[in-house]
Amino acid sequence: MGTTETTTSSAPILTEEEVQHFEQQGYVVPKWKYSTKSIETMIQLVKELVEANPDHYQEQLVCPHLSKGATKPMVSERHLDFLNLAMEEGVKKILGQILGPNVLLWGSQLFCKPAAVGMEIPWHQDGAYWPIRPLANVSAWIAIDRVCRENACLKVIPGSHLSGLKPHQIDRRKNLALDRTVKLDYLNKEEAVDIELEPGELVFFDVHLMHGSNANTSGERRAGLVFRYMPSTSLFDRSVRDKINKSGHHVSYKDRPLFQVLGENPGKNTKVKRFS
Repeated sequence: MGTTETTTSSAPILTEEEVQHFEQQGYVVPKWKYSTKSIETMIQLVKELVEANPDHYQEQLVCPHLSKGATKPMVSERHLDFLNLAMEEGVKKILGQILGPNVLLWGSQLFCKPAAVGMEIPWHQDGAYWPIRPLANVSAWIAIDRVCRENACLKVIPGSHLSGLKPHQIDRRKNLALDRTVKLDYLNKEEAVDIELEPGELVFFDVHLMHGSNANTSGERRAGLVFRYMPSTSLFDRSVRDKINKSGHHVSYKDRPLFQVLGENPGKNTKVKRFS
């Protein structure tokens, strides 16, 4: 799988201004994007993953990069194609610029909002959910379809990552992909920015950035694939209790493999694999 431009091992992808934008605003949309061939692969993978999991919400298809995952596995070894996408050279170079030299892949998720009925994702910070100590993570959100305001693109609140993790509360409204949201006292939706992307484009964002998306009431599907990356100097806490999420997935961190994306694993993480 190639990129849309040629990169070398030494040339950075993000400019200094883009790195500063990530640090100050909590997100960045690079000029680099996935190739046409990779986009075609993602479209086919979404089709197969949805067909393999007809009894699960399409917005909650968790860890397709794992052979067993938290969903029903696809036929053959298609999870390897997800791993290839997560390990794209352009992605690795950007991660090195904003996350550091030692990086692990620990999670992924498909957020596929069907036309007209796609669920809302309430305002939240990813760190409210994850077993990473100390908390550090960068998510790469990849557009598989064209995503825009009309079909419920990702929304972010720039700079909201700077004040750390805020209290969350249970949200019992219907048609939600998540059941927790940032308490209203800490939420300033008026500052929100829509992240509109063409297929193959992506946005990287910080673990503390407040983000969400509306329900998809349009006539167009909105599929996005997210990969989760953590510095290997943080600990992936395997003592967190198992749970069953809203879609019926059994979520367990006890035996989940981690994949070395960059550098080494200088911390105390276990079950770390290399993939090439």
